[in-house]
Amino acid sequence: MKTITTQEELQQGIKRSDEGTVVIFKHSTRCPISTSANEEMKRVIDVFEPKGISFGLIYVVENRDISLACADQLGIKHESPQVLVLKGGQVVWHDSHYAIRYDALEQVLTTSS
Repeated sequence: MKTITTQEELQQGIKRSDEGTVVIFKHSTRCPISTSANEEMKRVIDVFEPKGISFGLIYVVENRDISLACADQLGIKHESPQVLVLKGGQVVWHDSHYAIRYDALEQVLTTSS
């Protein structure tokens, strides 16, 4: 999973979704809900990264400007933790907080890839 810390890296991730599925995970290192979501995401990455799905990570506290730019550019209200699935430069699925679960992402990534 690539950490996204600049506007350029965010643009590269969005552009990469023109060629395949991209998942962006917005993670707060200060939030216990986000810690739980991060554990779910690790399972997702272990299974789906080898299948060619790209993953990006935005630390929302450390890179607030990038997190807000992501929300603005993709038209999805910022939440944390939050996961966004992109195809063709557009968000095709997103969810947040306790809804970030392996089984939910497995279903989305199996049907969208």
